[in-house]
Amino acid sequence: MKESQHTMIEHSEVKVRLLNLYIKKYLNILSRAQAFEKVQLFDLFCGEGIYENGGEGSPIIFMKAIKEVYYRNQHESQKTIKVDCVFNDKEPSKTEKVKSIIEQKKLHYPFLGDLRFKNIDYVTALPLVVRQISIVKNSKSFVFIDPYGYSEVRASQIQSILETKKAEVLLFLPTQHMFRFEKKGRPTALHSFIEDIVPQKQWPNSHTGIDFIENLKSAFREYLGNEFYVDSFIITREKNQFFCLFFFTSHIYGFEKMLDAKWEIDSEEGRGWTYKNPDLPTLFNQSGSNRVNRLEKFFLSFLKESRTNAEIYAATLHQGFRPTHAVEVLKGLSGQEKISVTSNDGQKIRKGSYYINYNDYCDRPNRISINLI
Repeated sequence: MKESQHTMIEHSEVKVRLLNLYIKKYLNILSRAQAFEKVQLFDLFCGEGIYENGGEGSPIIFMKAIKEVYYRNQHESQKTIKVDCVFNDKEPSKTEKVKSIIEQKKLHYPFLGDLRFKNIDYVTALPLVVRQISIVKNSKSFVFIDPYGYSEVRASQIQSILETKKAEVLLFLPTQHMFRFEKKGRPTALHSFIEDIVPQKQWPNSHTGIDFIENLKSAFREYLGNEFYVDSFIITREKNQFFCLFFFTSHIYGFEKMLDAKWEIDSEEGRGWTYKNPDLPTLFNQSGSNRVNRLEKFFLSFLKESRTNAEIYAATLHQGFRPTHAVEVLKGLSGQEKISVTSNDGQKIRKGSYYINYNDYCDRPNRISINLI
């Protein structure tokens, strides 16, 4: 058994921290949305719940978040929502331990939702999960896939979940191992993984572990198409050792909330987390650019054509930035008299307002147009 399976080490702590931040945002939004009556949460490699050194795994993070959001909404007289959880692991001993911990810590009550434990092989479980997501009306689902390796994981499985248009997926991959073997004959597991996304001959060379992650993210995006959103969160454990979480969704607002969670952890770049070692370059130093300069460089190309506020909102998220970053850059460009802002609906434009947000994206997508002068 790998050390990371029984001892919570630093990259696992960051992984569940991102998971915790996002799931709370996710549940808060859905619990207040009138269209949804239920959330389904699937943890397909749930493990034992508690590591030997006391670190809390994903099942405990999920249960605490569900309980916290429920009672906060109840206290604030807000709508509450039931969350049905399925914790799956092929080894019965692991789910038994999770069940025992949840009972011991009193983390679940029937009014919070259903709680089920399964012991099904991942490949067998996937189509059952897709079917369950599809048949439950007025619901949204979140699927967490944190496999023991990656030999069973395929992009086509992720696609089948996303095609329900009712689910988000968070996938953890040991990308440092995948990159290491990329140039060493590519074992069957890696060959099959890549071939499912893109023909082997089209896979680009990766010079670094970061290159491998960026190549993989681009391949996921190309494979899934424009109707789905894909992003990554890089976790640096040691020099040139990069783990990665990949997030997939069909809903742009869910995508924005994951970006919010990323930027809460990495306020410099929103790309990932680096172990604080003075001899280890951070992602920030490796990229050689800061957040404003990177987004500004993109806008100086993107805005050569006139773009609406909705187009700028979507493009900003696809670049991995928050709407507040877009406003920051646009204000800077305006101060330099490099952009022109035009009202499309005849309404007066407030100075410094660019309407780069989800509500305007939905309700007033063509409110203004911006282009370079």
